[in-house]
Amino acid sequence: MATIEEVEMGRYAKELEDDVRHLVRKYCRIMAWDIPDLDEQAARRLILGALRSSVTHVESE
Repeated sequence: MATIEEVEMGRYAKELEDDVRHLVRKYCRIMAWDIPDLDEQAARRLILGALRSSVTHVESE
């Protein structure tokens, strides 16, 4: 049986995914300011890697 926290978190799964997509778009735009011919796929991989590292860091605090 799921805890109340797990049930509540399940309600936010879609919102979290939307937030991650927003962050990726945000940082792609920022990178494009300095890199006119930005390889968006490469930028997305780098941004998602940085997000994963950030999550790991925050999780370990």
